[in-house]
Amino acid sequence: MQKHFDDRKYINRDTIPLYANTNEQFLTLPLRGVVLELPGLGGGSCLGGSAEPCSYDAEHAKDFGRHGILLAYLFPGPWSWGNKGAVRMGDAVLDAICDKYGVDDLRLGVCGGSMGGHGALLFAADSRHTPCVVAAACPGVDATVQLDCRSDITRTYISAVSGYDMPLEDALRVISPVYRIADMPRAKYYICSDGDDVLFPEHFCNDYVQKLRDAGHDVTYDRQPGLGHGDFLPEVRQRLHDALKSAILQA
Repeated sequence: MQKHFDDRKYINRDTIPLYANTNEQFLTLPLRGVVLELPGLGGGSCLGGSAEPCSYDAEHAKDFGRHGILLAYLFPGPWSWGNKGAVRMGDAVLDAICDKYGVDDLRLGVCGGSMGGHGALLFAADSRHTPCVVAAACPGVDATVQLDCRSDITRTYISAVSGYDMPLEDALRVISPVYRIADMPRAKYYICSDGDDVLFPEHFCNDYVQKLRDAGHDVTYDRQPGLGHGDFLPEVRQRLHDALKSAILQA
């Protein structure tokens, strides 16, 4: 759990666009909840978001807006992997959203793909805002074994934990969801994997899902045979969207 600092001088209701793209222009009030999306490496998004400052205007964002759900694509830095800096920024953005829309009890979903899926799982574990639903697509779940999955990715993991006051091998475990099962909140989980994923082989995701289920968590898991890293079957992308929406709108 991250310490709570008052960051409102920098991240507040007026500065939200500096830290996240949102679908605010499509939002129908009253606010029913928020989906916070964590970015993939290079700004990837599982719902059509962009790392460039702009309105979040993908079809998924419009649909969330029509149902009173604010979709916010966070800018935590390109190599965050759900580290403590990403959690701090995400918490501050959620605080700012609560202030702007005058809500205290926020129904929250977190999501992402690849590094964003990894980050969504860690955000759920460490945030001050407890999500009711977590959706992760082809997430990296174990930085200790995936550190060398590709030479240019190694430095991104090390960068993510370089500020942690501990040996790097210990810090990599801290940012590995597979070692954080005991910290995961009671929520609905939607996870999907890619059968021919050469970066994060599917068996790691299979093992992580089983550990979540063994710990008593409610997990829906879709496997996508024959797909490479980051690919989606249209129906699976829609199920990820629907899992987030239905959990937030649930009475």
